[in-house]
Amino acid sequence: MLVICCLCAVCLVGLTHIGEASVSRARADAVADVVALAGVGHGQLGARQVAEASQAALLSFDQTGPSAIQVTVQLGSVRSTAAADALGAEFPDELGTVGNPNYQNQPR
Repeated sequence: MLVICCLCAVCLVGLTHIGEASVSRARADAVADVVALAGVGHGQLGARQVAEASQAALLSFDQTGPSAIQVTVQLGSVRSTAAADALGAEFPDELGTVGNPNYQNQPR
């Protein structure tokens, strides 16, 4: 019986660490998304301010197109990269999204 209790405790600790890692990854991804959007609207300074307000570090800010950027942030020990485009050009035509200028709102 003691062995079963010890195994359960070890499994619980392991699951807790997996859960913490998942939350950290999701939080870093969300911060990267917001920083990328801020960068599209307000440039590198705006992206840096949003990153700092989110307690993250802006590691890179790259302009990948006329209105598109890609950022990498670090939140704690987790790094995340996100991209944003003011024109919605990153969406292929077949995805159909309101942000896509080629979107025709037709049923598939």
